[in-house]
Amino acid sequence: MSKDELEGKSKRIKGQIREEAGKLTDNKTEQLKGKIEQVQGQAQEEIGKVKNMSNEELEGRSKHIRGQIREEVGKLTDNKTEQLKGKIEQVEGQAQEEIGKIKRKVKV
Repeated sequence: MSKDELEGKSKRIKGQIREEAGKLTDNKTEQLKGKIEQVQGQAQEEIGKVKNMSNEELEGRSKHIRGQIREEVGKLTDNKTEQLKGKIEQVEGQAQEEIGKIKRKVKV
């Protein structure tokens, strides 16, 4: 786990505690600050994860996201072909990401 991931996880947990304290004291400002801190922590965790990814993993993740978007557009337009193409793209992206993970781990 990278430094960013650890710091992000810590910030997220602190935010959860702050939010709960705000709930217990009926302090809406503290609840909101806690939620904000959680989101900031989660973002920092994700940055740490992305920093450790290979180009192939990133390309796979990107393809997976494009597939999700394509599938949703297909649903919105009632286009079954686009929905199916989106699902296929998601699977291809997941496979590419997993292959990238394996290659990165083998190199280490």
